[in-house]
Order: sequence, then structure tokens, then C-alpha cells
Amino acid sequence: MAKDNGKSLKKATKKEPTNWAKAVIPILLVVIMLGSIFAYVLSNPVNTSNTSKTTSNEKPFNSIMDGLKLLPANLSSARYADLKGDTVLSQYMYNNAYLARTIPPSKTFSADPQKDMLAIYPPGYFGDFQEQFVSLTSFGSSRINSSYTAYDVNGQTVEMVNNKYFYTLNLKPVISGRIENVAKVLESSGNESAYNEYSDLFEELKWKQISTDNATLETVGKSCSYASADRYYAALWPADPKNSSQDRPYSYVAIIHVNHTLADSEYADLASYGASMTKYGFSYYNVQVYDDYIVIEAEGSLDVCMDDALNRWSFIKYKLS
Repeated sequence: MAKDNGKSLKKATKKEPTNWAKAVIPILLVVIMLGSIFAYVLSNPVNTSNTSKTTSNEKPFNSIMDGLKLLPANLSSARYADLKGDTVLSQYMYNNAYLARTIPPSKTFSADPQKDMLAIYPPGYFGDFQEQFVSLTSFGSSRINSSYTAYDVNGQTVEMVNNKYFYTLNLKPVISGRIENVAKVLESSGNESAYNEYSDLFEELKWKQISTDNATLETVGKSCSYASADRYYAALWPADPKNSSQDRPYSYVAIIHVNHTLADSEYADLASYGASMTKYGFSYYNVQVYDDYIVIEAEGSLDVCMDDALNRWSFIKYKLS
């Protein structure tokens, strides 16, 4: 049967010499395609030296400010947590059913997150689907899981956990989320970042000499439970780093930008609110207004501070879809 097929092919070739064109055209297309790839490689040389790798693949990631500079603009809200540096905070977050879901699972990566940032974007930002979020995560020096199916996305190796969850293999911090979301973050490198949208809040605190350099939990966003707010920043950290007890006090700072000049009645309401907070367990809770900024400085246990940030002000967002 194979012999007969061979004869018939030869006969067909002799009778229809134009079939050579059908054979040559695919070869030419392959040559053109390979030439295009070769030209792309030449125009985008890859430097495999250690210096280049460190410069391009590892970015500073020690605060929410660092994280914002790695993310595209139009961010709705974000949460940064130093899980390794603050084990009391880490335990609190993992014990909270809602907050635990916002941290990339150790089992997926075969490594424990040490610093993590969840960034949430407005509906439709990444595409027509529910998952409008992306994570930046540091696993320290641990080698993360590379056993999944890998793809090349914008020059980076991306591992596919499932059809809705991917992560970059060689970047620090690791970018994870839907493939569309990861690709968008990779594409945004060098463009306008999310930091510019919130930079005035950091500058305002700096001008008022309020430092949050030791913050182990930080959040930013464009809406909270205060109706007049159009952006905010909040942070907390152990008031005494030498105190490792579970009930140690935490410093708690927040700054809220409002979209109008506050009326006298609003000033009075804020002052009354601050004065009433000691009954909820705060050692102190000072509220000041400077032009269009509301500034909170307080101290209390982690439970008390988190309750205020989560349930009264809605500074911390945890809904991922």
C-alpha cells in the first residue's frame, strides 16, 4: 500500500508541475518567520551577566511606595504587609478568613511569602472578567516552584498554575494573577506608575514630620467609609520593636485627602470621633485637619487598630472579585 502511494505521488507530480509552488510557499513562509524572530532577537539583545540580571529582575520592595512604583496607574487600592518582619501581624492575617485569601498560598509556590502586596484595580481594567487584582510577593532567598507549564510573556518566564492564575518565575518581587493582569504589569514597566496618584499623601506626612518608615502594614486607596475622601494612606507598626508579645501596642497613622473644604460641623464631628475612640481600647487617638487633609495618629493593640482600619474606615480591602 505504501508502495502504491509512492507511485501515485510521483505521477501526480509529473502531471501537475504547478504543485511545486504549493511546496515552496510554506518553506518561504517559515524562512520569513525565522528571519523575523532573528531580527527581533538582534534588536533586543539579552545580556546574561549577573549584573544585568540583578538590575532588570530584582527591584526594591521594602514598602508600599516601592510596590506602587512597580504597578500601572489607576490603582483603586493596595495593601502591603511585611509578614516576616512582623510575626504578630502575620498570624493575625492568616487567622482572618478574609485577609488570608489575599496572600498567595505557600503550597502553590513551595515557599512562604515574606512581603506581599495586593493591588486591586477598577472593573474592566485588565479585561472583561472578575479578577481585577494582581499581587507582588517576595519569597526572600527561597527558590519558588518551577514545575508548572511555563510560557514566555514579554520576555519573562511565567508559570501557569491554572487558567486563572500565573506567576513570574525569575522576577523579584514575583508578579502573580491572571495572565492578562501579569502581562499588563510587565508592559507598564517604565511608564507612569501608581505611585504618582498617591505621592502627595507621603509628601504631606513628611512635611508634618510624621514617619511611617517602620510600617509593617500599609494601605492606599481612592475610597473609604468617609464619603468625602478621594484617596487615603494608612499604616501601622509595633510601637516598641523590642516588645514581641502578642498584645504589644501598635502605632497607627492615616492620612485622608478630601474633595472639598470641610465645614465647621465636619471639624466638630471628627474631633468628637477622635475623643470617643479611647473607649474602644486606643491609648490615644488624635485627629487633625490640615487644609484638605485629615490626619490620624493613634496607638492601640493590633486587634484594636485593625478593627478601626477594616471596619470603621474600610482602609483595607479584601474582596478580590
